[in-house]
Amino acid sequence: MVASSQRLTREAQWRSPAALIVGGIGDHLIALPALRAVASLMQGRLQLLCIPTAREIFFPDLALAAVHPMHHYHLHQIGAAPAAHAPDYRENAERELAAVIGHCDLFLSFERAVHPSTTALLRVLKPQKSIGLLPGFDIEIPFHHTPHAMDLAFALPKELATDLRIEDFASPPKLPDAALALAGKLRSDLPREAVLLAVHADTKPDKAWPPAKLGQLLNEFLDLHRHAIAIVVGVTPFTVDIGRNRQRVLSCHGIPLPAAFAIVGLCDLFLGIDSCMLHVADLYGIPGVGLFGPSDPSEFGFRFVRHLHVKAATMNEISVTNVANALETLWRSVFPYR
Repeated sequence: MVASSQRLTREAQWRSPAALIVGGIGDHLIALPALRAVASLMQGRLQLLCIPTAREIFFPDLALAAVHPMHHYHLHQIGAAPAAHAPDYRENAERELAAVIGHCDLFLSFERAVHPSTTALLRVLKPQKSIGLLPGFDIEIPFHHTPHAMDLAFALPKELATDLRIEDFASPPKLPDAALALAGKLRSDLPREAVLLAVHADTKPDKAWPPAKLGQLLNEFLDLHRHAIAIVVGVTPFTVDIGRNRQRVLSCHGIPLPAAFAIVGLCDLFLGIDSCMLHVADLYGIPGVGLFGPSDPSEFGFRFVRHLHVKAATMNEISVTNVANALETLWRSVFPYR
């Protein structure tokens, strides 16, 4: 764990604040330190607007006045298939949501892309002050791609208290006991001397590394380190036959998201593409190697923990040799005497 979240002792002036967070799994993890900071400042007064299941998965430990699931928002429920047809959020939901929120003296939006739904909500809600990363807010945080995405999100609470430090809030999501128990059982079933490498490889096609290359990399890595075991997490099963080392590759696909987070958190090293599990490893303090093609590791890579990034113009251009060298360099830095 990188750091434990802190509860600030001073009290902010805002009496009825609200925060909006929507997006994919990675977007919620990116905003987690910032939302922790805001919730600490507001001391139980913050109302959270989020898509269904987000509170339970990412923010169960936040002190909140209320949670408003946005059932008709433009993004579907995390962990569930999208409905065949969902009413557009702007049709009727913004007035209903504003009525539930009531008076709002501060509105913070962690959206990274413009959406008419938020614009419509702001028109109806009429907060005394609004802060966001996009045009249309009273305070617009300049949206640059040069700082890390977590630092960009953390600029919102820093507008309220300039002495906040992101490191004080950079800890992993609080996971349910069932997820921790499943991960603990997995670890107890493996040899005590085993070094566990968490691997996450499935994502959008343009950010994925070819499975054959990953299989070759794992085979070479496991040949070098006989006590290592690779644990592949994700949605799809890892089906590449890596031959002689196949018994040392565990595919933990299709398990609940919190359980996958917990498994990454108990591993010793991480290897993955630009996706949510990289942020999980980062928040857990798991040293890792991140693979990046079209996206920028300075924006979406590791932020807190010891790491190496392997970057190319496309994912297919990333060579097995370069990844193997990065992983071996990381191994030697973490286990210098092993």
